Amino acid sequence: MLFSSITFIGFFLPIVIALYFIVPQRTFRNAILLIASLLFYMWGEPRFVFLMVASVLFNYAMGLLIANRPQKKWLALAVAVDIGILFIFKYLGFSCIILNHLISFLHLNQVAVVNFALPIGISFYTFQQITYLVDVYRNPQLVQRNVLNLGLYIVFFPQLIAGPIVRYHDISQQITDRRESLDGVCQGFQRFIIGLAKKVLIANNMALVCDTIYAADFMSYGASAAWIAAIAYTLQIFYDFSGYSDMAIGLAKIFGFNLLENFNYPYAASSITDFWRRWHISLTSFFRDYVYIPLGGNRCSARRTALNRGAVFFLTGLWHGAAFNFILWGLLHGAAMTIERSLKLNEIRNFVGRQMYRIFTLLVIVMLWVLFRNGTIDGLHLWQKMLGFSGLQSGAGTNLWLFFVDCKFYIVLAVALIFAFPWWRGIKLNLSPALSGFASALKAATLIFLLLLCLANLANGTYNPFIYFRF
Repeated sequence: MLFSSITFIGFFLPIVIALYFIVPQRTFRNAILLIASLLFYMWGEPRFVFLMVASVLFNYAMGLLIANRPQKKWLALAVAVDIGILFIFKYLGFSCIILNHLISFLHLNQVAVVNFALPIGISFYTFQQITYLVDVYRNPQLVQRNVLNLGLYIVFFPQLIAGPIVRYHDISQQITDRRESLDGVCQGFQRFIIGLAKKVLIANNMALVCDTIYAADFMSYGASAAWIAAIAYTLQIFYDFSGYSDMAIGLAKIFGFNLLENFNYPYAASSITDFWRRWHISLTSFFRDYVYIPLGGNRCSARRTALNRGAVFFLTGLWHGAAFNFILWGLLHGAAMTIERSLKLNEIRNFVGRQMYRIFTLLVIVMLWVLFRNGTIDGLHLWQKMLGFSGLQSGAGTNLWLFFVDCKFYIVLAVALIFAFPWWRGIKLNLSPALSGFASALKAATLIFLLLLCLANLANGTYNPFIYFRF
């Protein structure tokens, strides 16, 4: 079930909210959210709900064991089982392919490639389970002795299938001691509508043009089409994922939970390092705290620090998918950051130099998204075309992209570019009480208009994929 669907907005969410606020006790409210979360997951993945429940029960038992006997061997065992389940469903087939490439040199019989259907959201809830185990190991007082409460933390439907990754110590207190309010409900709905508009009105329109161009034979169009598709995908993945995070944060707010932010205008980054402080913050902070720092972080030699960073970005790429292009995407980001820090490019003080490096950073990000989206071989060919080094370009095909793009796209593109940057943060208005009331009414009217526009688009069955569902 998608957040951006009539089923969710018109039926599931109103029913859950009504039942939740009718029941007065915290225990029963948590039970309603847990049942709703399981039903939400079963809507799209009924066969895998048992796997998820078994995983919750396993981590509950291991959490109790680790709290009573805080030894590394129990933590290692529990994490190994969680990673093992993720490996089987997400990486086993990919590993078989790599193994076959290796043993082909030895002229041995190849192994059968085993592929399992990927449970939606397994990467997200697996990492949440790991944060729970590590947090309990570090502080046994955090152990959750109520299995239903732990289940709610792991399967809470607003962030179950596409994040953000919520760390246990950030939300453990809120599970049993949070306060709902009318103001919180209003703020939550506002955030949800903003996220829905990002997804339906911007990301979906960017996806339609991007996918149409990339679906065509790239030999038939020129550099202009390649750049249009690259920019469209760059905006699509940002508005798609940040829109989902906004909706998740807004929904959680309705029920009294305060989730941490997951995006902070990443395309306004002044460097690659700054980009990763702003993009998918919950994932980058997870790898920083649970991988990078335990490996030694930047407290080691320059060479060891570079290796630590490479390990983190290798895992970042691999987390996104079992394919070489994801790994290469991650490693190239890590290499770019290492070069940037060794040359101190992220410390440029000259204003012109800073702005030039900011533009260069954005170009690097766009180019790497091409690799992320299209795979290694096609991505490299598209790089050639975008940089004018390709001999595949045909004169007749250079303007083929005109058939894929209309005036609506350019309007949405302009809006997407404008709101991808925090230009409005510097605006400060000192309004009189009368004008302040008018501004509030205008804001409410705008949100209602955006909601109605989104519903109209969804009712018409518009193109509505979610990128991060497959991760």
